[in-house]
Amino acid sequence: MLRRTPPTIDPEHTALVVVDMQRVFLEPAGVMYLPEARQIIPQVIEVVQDCRAAGMTIVWTRMSHEGTVGGAYRELFPQHFNADGSPILRRDARDYQILDELDPRPEDVYVDKTTYSAFTHGDLAERLRSASCDTTVICGIATNVCCESTARDAFALGFRVIVLSDATATGSSEAQEASLRTLGLAFGWVISGNDLREELVRLSRPVVG
Repeated sequence: MLRRTPPTIDPEHTALVVVDMQRVFLEPAGVMYLPEARQIIPQVIEVVQDCRAAGMTIVWTRMSHEGTVGGAYRELFPQHFNADGSPILRRDARDYQILDELDPRPEDVYVDKTTYSAFTHGDLAERLRSASCDTTVICGIATNVCCESTARDAFALGFRVIVLSDATATGSSEAQEASLRTLGLAFGWVISGNDLREELVRLSRPVVG
């Protein structure tokens, strides 16, 4: 992975984008359960706490398949639809909600999406710019699908992109590594949650002298 100078982070101008940490993927009873995703829950909880304490904007994305009924998605993933063609993952389903342990709050920003990227439809870019955010820190699932799609679009829209290597997950270590290498090469910085934490602690120390 290309080594770059660690990114500078100004919490007032940075948004944490937590991608699709929903019950459907994180609970064993979820119809799209991703076992690897459960392993990053403690780290994502800490990252959210650290970023919230630093005053960063917190963004939660939630995926549904209600806008994909007539497209290629249904051909690729027929198991995500009921026999009558209706999507299993809908906004009115319990599985759609963010996992409670992650502590989503009413004052946070929510993006309800029907495709991989959080920026494809809707006004997230405008909302971040209106909040004076020029940097996105991305964590969540799946690294090589919704996280990478969101990171690519954030970069294309002019935002600085930071991806957390140990607060993202996908279905295999090979896919995880390949996605992080691509993102670190061409779209921004890849750091760990601990790296982020250390930077936020450094910024919180009073300047002496």
